[in-house]
Amino acid sequence: MVNNINNYVKQLGIIQWILRYPPVLHSKEELVVLPPAKIRWLLVADQLPLINHPLISDVIRSMALIPEQLFMITSKQVMMLPKYSFYHCWWLGVIAIRNFKGISLFTPSLSVLRNNAVAKRDLWRQIMNYQQYLS
Repeated sequence: MVNNINNYVKQLGIIQWILRYPPVLHSKEELVVLPPAKIRWLLVADQLPLINHPLISDVIRSMALIPEQLFMITSKQVMMLPKYSFYHCWWLGVIAIRNFKGISLFTPSLSVLRNNAVAKRDLWRQIMNYQQYLS
C-alpha cells in the first residue's frame, strides 16, 4: 500500500522529504533556532521564570545586561543549540549538561533561591568573581 502511494506521489512530480529527526516533530518542546546575536547570557532552567521577577532583574542589572541580552531556555532545549556554541550560562536549578566554554553560574531553583540567604550570597559571590569579565 505504501509503495502505491509513493508511486502516485512520484508520478505527480511531488518531491518527498524524509525527516532527519522524526521524534522532534512529536515533541511538545518548541524547536530552538540560534539565539539572536545580541544574546550574552543563557538562563537554563526546567521551569522558566518571568524576566521581570525581582531577583532575575537584580541579577541582570548586576551583570550590566539589559533583559534582551538574556535568553531563557529549558534544559531540554539546550541540547538543540549548535554543537560548538559559546555562551555564558546561568544554570538555575539544573545540572550543567553542556559546556559552552563561557562563564557558568550555578544556583538552586528560583523558589529555593528566593528564600535562602546562603544560596543568594553564593550567587552574588559567583557574580563578583566574574565581575571583571562581565563589563
